[in-house]
Amino acid sequence: MRVVGHVARRDTGGSDVVTLVDRAIRRARRAAGHDTPDIGSEMARRDARWDTFCRATEYINFEAVPGDIVEFGVFTGISLALLARAHRCDPKEMTRRVAGFDSFRGLPGSEEPHARWQAGDCASNHAWHPLLTVGDAVTPDVTRRLFEECGLDAPLLHVGPFADTLPAAFPAVHRQVALAHFDCDLYESTRDALWALAPVLQDGAMLLFDDWFHYRGHPQKGEARALSEFLAAHPQWGAVQYQPYSTFCNSFILYLR
Repeated sequence: MRVVGHVARRDTGGSDVVTLVDRAIRRARRAAGHDTPDIGSEMARRDARWDTFCRATEYINFEAVPGDIVEFGVFTGISLALLARAHRCDPKEMTRRVAGFDSFRGLPGSEEPHARWQAGDCASNHAWHPLLTVGDAVTPDVTRRLFEECGLDAPLLHVGPFADTLPAAFPAVHRQVALAHFDCDLYESTRDALWALAPVLQDGAMLLFDDWFHYRGHPQKGEARALSEFLAAHPQWGAVQYQPYSTFCNSFILYLR
């Protein structure tokens, strides 16, 4: 293991997917006359989730799973931008919108207390960010500016409480979803997002969970509880584990039974 910043990162001997993505980015920057690393490259270098984001987008593109890439819990926009970057580098002729859902007012309350967060957390930045310092407010404009600085198409941001934004977005705005990234920390928020996705998830959809192993890995708490209840309530769906990644993250592929 080696540690990048504060996140443990596993050496895998190199990923063909990530290598091809990084080479394509470097070629494009050289062709445009840029010799210095761009913001997106620096974010990818620092983020232990980047390798999995590349593999996940390669998977949905190679398998031609139709639909958009959506994230629940945008925070400072880094993970949403990295997902957009990974898709753009190897789209395999798949056209997708990239969208994020967040109140940008911090975490709501939860029936499951956790020692590391409380209601209102995540309303301000608390780690390295290319555009923010620690303590700066998190806003939708930060994410939009981050996409612009990375040379990415602007994301579609659904701003507000999930109770308002989810019913309005599915299926009226997003009729198909190929990849969903859950970074909303809490059982309730993850549950609500999964239920909203039910009519638009596609066979083979990729589900990425950023906080899966919080609550000391308890299978009936947090995001793990939410997925378990979703599958029990929707027996037409099964889920096969794709791979755990970073420190607390896990991923699954949905299939129709």
